[in-house]
Amino acid sequence: MGRRFDVLDGWRTLAIALMTVYHFLYDLALFGVISWQQLFSPALNVMQKITCGSFILLAGASARFSRSNLRRGIIVLAAGIAVELGAMVGGQIIHFGILHFMGVSMVLYHFLGKSLQKCPPAILLAASTVLYGLTAWWTSVTTVSVGWLYPLGLLSPGFHSADYFPLLPWFFLFLAGTVLGGWCLDHRDNRLLTLSLPGFLTWPGRHSLLIYVLHQPVLFGVSYLIWG
Repeated sequence: MGRRFDVLDGWRTLAIALMTVYHFLYDLALFGVISWQQLFSPALNVMQKITCGSFILLAGASARFSRSNLRRGIIVLAAGIAVELGAMVGGQIIHFGILHFMGVSMVLYHFLGKSLQKCPPAILLAASTVLYGLTAWWTSVTTVSVGWLYPLGLLSPGFHSADYFPLLPWFFLFLAGTVLGGWCLDHRDNRLLTLSLPGFLTWPGRHSLLIYVLHQPVLFGVSYLIWG
């Protein structure tokens, strides 16, 4: 179950590269080097969604390979809390960012995974796709009067977070990723999955959590020294 697939690590490395570019541009917007309008351009919005969607799909796939999703989830959740505290030092607010989401999703999968794996993959994928769309719509048109339901995607007026990935709808994309992981395990001799990639393409993907935690303080520090 601990088998790694270079193509998935390479995919994660690409997502890390795109994430780093986007966060550097975010820092440039913070320091006024580029405008927020430029940052939130249609092209960069698409890149950001592809990047985050890739991380979530790959996290779901990795849940099928893990020996302990509970342990992984706790580690990722702790990293998310560290990032949240670091953001506070930098004057930003993060409530249930992508690391919080992935950590909680891994913990949930620890308890739900065996039951979900009994479901035919095609049905699980179809159900996850439909529920992703439905819950994305539902949470977008629903507001609540209490402030503590934001992990579920239910927001009260005035909610703000610099990084926000609630369980609804994103947990269903995570579940779609587990279907991908199951396919990889069932087709591990597939030519694509046995492809060997150079280390520089796989190493970042294999150390993505460390890079995620460290990259933004480095980028912010460099930006501050140059433009602060």
